[in-house]
Amino acid sequence: MNWQDELRKLDDELASGRISADDYRVRRDQVLSSSNTSGQQASGQQPRWQAQPPSAGPSTGSQATQYITPVGGGEPPKPNPDATQVVTPRPADADRTQVVPGGGMPTPNYGPPSPAHGFQQPGPPPPPWQASDQTPPWVTPSNDNWMRSGPEVFDESSSGKGKKVFAIIGAILVVALIGGSIWWFGLRGGSGGGENTTAGGTSTTSSSAKPKTALELLPAAPGTADPNNGDATAEKLVTAGFLTAEDAEALTAAGVQKIAFKGGKEEAFVYHAEVFEADSAEKATKLAADLADAAGKTGMVEGARGLLPAKSKVLQLIKQKQNGTYQMVYAAGKQVVRATTVQEPIGDSDADLIKKFQEYGFAVSKKFPIA
Repeated sequence: MNWQDELRKLDDELASGRISADDYRVRRDQVLSSSNTSGQQASGQQPRWQAQPPSAGPSTGSQATQYITPVGGGEPPKPNPDATQVVTPRPADADRTQVVPGGGMPTPNYGPPSPAHGFQQPGPPPPPWQASDQTPPWVTPSNDNWMRSGPEVFDESSSGKGKKVFAIIGAILVVALIGGSIWWFGLRGGSGGGENTTAGGTSTTSSSAKPKTALELLPAAPGTADPNNGDATAEKLVTAGFLTAEDAEALTAAGVQKIAFKGGKEEAFVYHAEVFEADSAEKATKLAADLADAAGKTGMVEGARGLLPAKSKVLQLIKQKQNGTYQMVYAAGKQVVRATTVQEPIGDSDADLIKKFQEYGFAVSKKFPIA
């Protein structure tokens, strides 16, 4: 006897009253679990934990790191951070340009350096325009700064101006740091506000992503899309045959004004799912129970839950040789989620219907988890 025959036998025993509903659910879950296990073994799938990790051995390709031994052999001497560094003092004439020998060019001779202690040595005669002590006619007390170079720019006459410049630069830096701190901790939105105010007085909204609506979260149903897909009303879905009059009354009592609907048809199977927005979580819980009670009045009985949420209500109605229906309903916060799969005609077994319903219901429940 295969698992389909065992399921059919369980349905007959439940219908005849030989077993209780609790025994029926336990034995049906066991049959479905054994059928899933046997199907995986037959397909030859291996669990993911058997996958072998890639070899972590050393790379021998062209990108492997090559270590080159120094030419002199051995390791180069390591610098001693505690060694004393000897600094050679500068010559007495610190204003003279120093030429480093060995650069590949001859060292020009600019005459003997100035001796220590400031004694003057005779040098080449000055040019004619410097023969006297007179300042060139184009140099005046107001424009002689541009001719200064070397250490004379740091003499006592210019030290006062330099101190003023550094003081101004320091003040500017302090103001900049204060302004940056105010922007970072205040205007930038460090307090967690949703808006930031710019210097021009305009406000910019936060870049946080907008949450998706229930219609966007609902997965598309298999097959051809239903023309009623979208945000619908209870009256529209009652007319289309997806809701009963009693369902509509329960929605009105829960304050439902917005319904997200997606459906589709593929061969003998019809799929549709609804998300009802209630006024509160308490009303959503009551609405889920009312919808399950309304389905029970149409002849639906409890069915196997399988992979669906533990807090969901699963109902079924099988009419052999005619049609079969499986339905899931549960509350998630203020939302009530319902997914239905119908097969017509159904044939002698509901195995295909159960498989299609479990796949579709699981895809819907993943988008609306129960907290």
